[in-house]
Amino acid sequence: MAQDDRLLPLAPRPGPLNRPLRELTQPDRPNNTYAPAAEPTSLRDYLQVVLKRKWLILSLAVVVTSLTAIQMYREPSIYESETQVQIEQKSKKLVATPQLVINSGGDPTYWATQLKLLENPRIARKVILALDLQNNPAFLDTSRPGLFDTLRRVVSREKAKDKEKAAAGALPVVNGNDDPSADDVKLTPEQEQRMEVYENYFQSCLQIDPVEHTSLVAIRFQHPDPQLAMRITDTLANIFIEDNLNRELSGSTTTTQQVGEKVAELQIDIQKKQQAILDFKRVHNLPLSGQEAADLIALELKTTTTEMLAATSAREKAEADYEAAQKTTDPFSVPSVQEDKNVQALQAKLADLDQKLAEERVTKTDEHPAVKKLNEQRARVEQSLNQQARSVVASLKSKYDAAKANEAKLNSESGRARSQVNARSQSEMQLANMMAELETTKQMYNTYLTRLKDLTLTGGDTSSNITIATPARQPRLVGPPRVRNILIALLLSLGAGVGLAFLLDYLDDTLKTIEDVDRHIHLPTLALIPAPRAERRSLAARTPAPANGSESTALALIEEVRSPVAEAYRHLRTSLLLSSAGQPPRSILVTSSQPSEGKTTTAVNIAVMLAQTGAEVLLLDCDLRRPRVHSHFRLPNARGVTNYLSGEAQISSLIQEYDKQPNLKIITSGPVPPNAAELLGSEQMRRLLQLLGENFQHIVIDSP
Repeated sequence: MAQDDRLLPLAPRPGPLNRPLRELTQPDRPNNTYAPAAEPTSLRDYLQVVLKRKWLILSLAVVVTSLTAIQMYREPSIYESETQVQIEQKSKKLVATPQLVINSGGDPTYWATQLKLLENPRIARKVILALDLQNNPAFLDTSRPGLFDTLRRVVSREKAKDKEKAAAGALPVVNGNDDPSADDVKLTPEQEQRMEVYENYFQSCLQIDPVEHTSLVAIRFQHPDPQLAMRITDTLANIFIEDNLNRELSGSTTTTQQVGEKVAELQIDIQKKQQAILDFKRVHNLPLSGQEAADLIALELKTTTTEMLAATSAREKAEADYEAAQKTTDPFSVPSVQEDKNVQALQAKLADLDQKLAEERVTKTDEHPAVKKLNEQRARVEQSLNQQARSVVASLKSKYDAAKANEAKLNSESGRARSQVNARSQSEMQLANMMAELETTKQMYNTYLTRLKDLTLTGGDTSSNITIATPARQPRLVGPPRVRNILIALLLSLGAGVGLAFLLDYLDDTLKTIEDVDRHIHLPTLALIPAPRAERRSLAARTPAPANGSESTALALIEEVRSPVAEAYRHLRTSLLLSSAGQPPRSILVTSSQPSEGKTTTAVNIAVMLAQTGAEVLLLDCDLRRPRVHSHFRLPNARGVTNYLSGEAQISSLIQEYDKQPNLKIITSGPVPPNAAELLGSEQMRRLLQLLGENFQHIVIDSP
C-alpha cells in the first residue's frame, strides 16, 4: 500500500480535546501526516448538491405545481363587464337674463368627488336592492370552495361565516314593502350587518377607472356570471345618473324653499321692528321726525343754567353786603347804602343845605330866622338820610334771603332740565340701536331677496350632466390566469426545492462517503464495510440491532466466507497490518461517533480475522455502558473487566475462549458499574493493557 494510504499516528495537539470539530480537523500538520489540500468549490459541487437531492426538488415541484393547477381549474372563470359614462361638470348660473348669462367658475374637486361617489357603499346598496342580489344565489357563489378559500376561511373565520350565512338566504334582507330605489329604506341592525357582506363583496368586484385625457369613466365589474356582470354595470350607471340628478334637484328645491322662508321671516321681522320703534318714540315722548323737540330741550337747559349762574352771583353779592353790614357800626360804610340812590340824593340835598347855611352864616347869626330855617331843613334831611340808611341796611337781609331762595329754585329747575336731557339722551341711544338693527335686517332681507331671484332664474335647468357613453357589451374573460399561475408555481417550487436542497446540505454534517471522511477528518480510509439491509434500518432509526440476529453480522467471516462483508473485513485486516511502519499495531481500539453504528460488529470481526492469521488475539469489551460482545459470542457476562479494575479477580480467571477460533480470547465487560469513566481512566486499566500486551500479539478493544 502506498505511503499516503497508511494509517499514521497523529501529531500531538495543543490545547484541550473538547475543541470544535472544525478546529480539530484543520490545524497545521507535520510533514509525515495525511493532509490533502482543500479544493475550491466549483460549479460541479453545486451541481452535485442538486443531483443528490433531485428527487426532493422534483417532488416539491410536482406537488406544488399539481396543487396550484388543481386550484386554478377548480376556481370559476371570471368575466369583466364594462360600461362607460361621461361626466361633464355643470356650471352654475349666477345671473341669467335674456340678454346676459353669467356662470360660476368650475369646482376643482368635482371630478374626484364624482369618482368617490361611484364607489360609495350607498350606491352599491341601491344596485343590490334594485337587482335583488341579496336573494340571488349566483351573486355570492360559495358552492365550490377551493384550497385557498379554505385557508382564507381558517385565517378569517368570522368573515367566512358571514359570507356563508349571507349566501344561505334564509332571512330576507329587505322587506317586501320597501322601495329599493329609495334612499330611506329602513333596515334592522341584523339586516344592516348582513347587507354589509353584500356591499363589501360588491365593492371588491367593482373597479372605477377614469379614461385619461377625457371626461369618460369606465365602470368595470368582475363576476363568474357574465350576464349578471352586464346587468350590474348598466344598473350602476343608471342609478348613479338618477341619484346625481335627484341630488341636484333636491338641493336646488331645498335651497329655494329655505331662502323663500328666510325672506318671509325677514319681512315680518322688519315690520315688527318698525312698529317697535314707533311705540318707543310715543312712550318716551320723542319726535316722530326732525330734531325740534331736542333743540327746545337743549335751549331750556341752557337758559336755566344761565339764570342759575346769575342767581348764584346775586346771592353771593347779597350775602357779602349783609355780612359787611353786620360787622360795621356805621351804616354809611356799607356799599349798598352808598350805592342807594335815595341816600345819594339825600346826601346831595344835605350838602346843598350845608352850603347855603355856610353862606348865610357869613352875614347872619344863628338866631337869624333864615339861618334857623336852614338848620331845621338840614335836620329834617339828615334825619331822612339816617332813616334811609337804616332802611337800606335792614333790606339787605331780605335781599339775601330772596337771592338765596331764587338760587335754590333755579338750581332745582336746572337739575330737572338736566335729568330730562339725560333721559332723552338714553332714549335716543336706544332708538339709534333699534334703528341700526332695523337697517341690518333690511340689508339681510335685500341679500336673501337677491338670492331668491337668482335661484328662481337658475332653477329651471333640469338636464343631467352625466350620460351613458357606452353601454355594457358581452363581457370578456379576465381570469383566473391559470397558465401563468401554474408556471409561476412551477418556477417558485423549483427555486424553493433548490434552496431547500442547499439548506439541507448545509445543515447536514453527517459523513456518508469516503470523500466526506477525507474532506472533513483528513484521515485515510482503511476499508468500506457494507451494511446489510437490517443493519441499515437500525442505523437509520438510531436503535440497536436485535440480539437474536446479531451473529449473522458480527461473525460473518465464519458463516459466509465468500460474502462481500467477509471480503471487506479481510481488506480491513490487510490495511490494519500495513498501517504502521516496522510492525503491525498491537492495540486496536474501535469506537464510533454515535451508538448503533456497527462499532461492536467491527471489533468482533477484526478480532476474528486477526485470529485467523494464527496470531494470539484478545477481544476486550470496554463498553461498560452498553456491552454487546458477550451476546455475539453467547458467553456469560457475570465477570469481566469491571471485576479486575475493582480488584475482585485475577486476569487469568476472566479470559474466556471461543470454541470456533482457538486463537481468539475474550474478556467481557462484566457488571455495569456506576463509575465507568473513572474505571477506564484509572491506573489499574493502564496496568491491565500492559499485562495483556505482553501475552497477546493483538488486543482489540471495543470502546464506548
